[in-house]
Amino acid sequence: MNIVLFGPPGAGKGTQGRLLQERYRLALISTGDLLREEIKEKTPLGIEVKETIESGRFPSDEIVLKIFEECLRKVKDQGVILDGVPRTLNQARKIDEIFEQIGIEFDAIIQLTVDDEELIKRLSSRRVCKTCGATYTPEIPPKKEGVCDKCSGHAFMHRPDDEPETIRRRLQIYNEQTKPIIEYYSKAHPLMVVDGMQSVEAVSAQIESLLGKSQVLTDKSGCLYSAQDI
Repeated sequence: MNIVLFGPPGAGKGTQGRLLQERYRLALISTGDLLREEIKEKTPLGIEVKETIESGRFPSDEIVLKIFEECLRKVKDQGVILDGVPRTLNQARKIDEIFEQIGIEFDAIIQLTVDDEELIKRLSSRRVCKTCGATYTPEIPPKKEGVCDKCSGHAFMHRPDDEPETIRRRLQIYNEQTKPIIEYYSKAHPLMVVDGMQSVEAVSAQIESLLGKSQVLTDKSGCLYSAQDI
């Protein structure tokens, strides 16, 4: 199974991606995590990406696609969940080409929709572990107060790109780029739409319902499905 989780920053792609990864034993490709690892290691690419992200912009398609393809080729036989990619129409087209070259296909494109003001609220309250980059929110805090679930680190920080004004710039760019991608996917692949304003549990349940019934909801024209349709 190969899935794309599509939605704006703060929509819950990372959380839902991890839940799907556990449920279906798939590889999770998060371009954000891959790029943050480059930043953490202070590689030349990481230094360049850090400046771009902190200014409220997104890394170039060339950078994203390069790091994405390298990772995909390593885990393609496992089945993958894509989180944070594509973000532009060019990325969507190139990823289709990469999938075709490798010989795999998408099974589901899932779009999480959330109001901008809710996204700003979510991202402004988000904190990350300084050691491993694990993300926590008031809704999903560490299991033990002040201790990272993943690495047991005790230091947390507010990411520079999660400042309200930076978030607004990111959302403006995202919204400008979103429409052509949605139009592209609604023609090239069945697009499943889930209301991301709900609780984590409710969103997860709707996604699993859509995936479970996707085999009977086939439409070669690329019909747009929502949770209300099934």
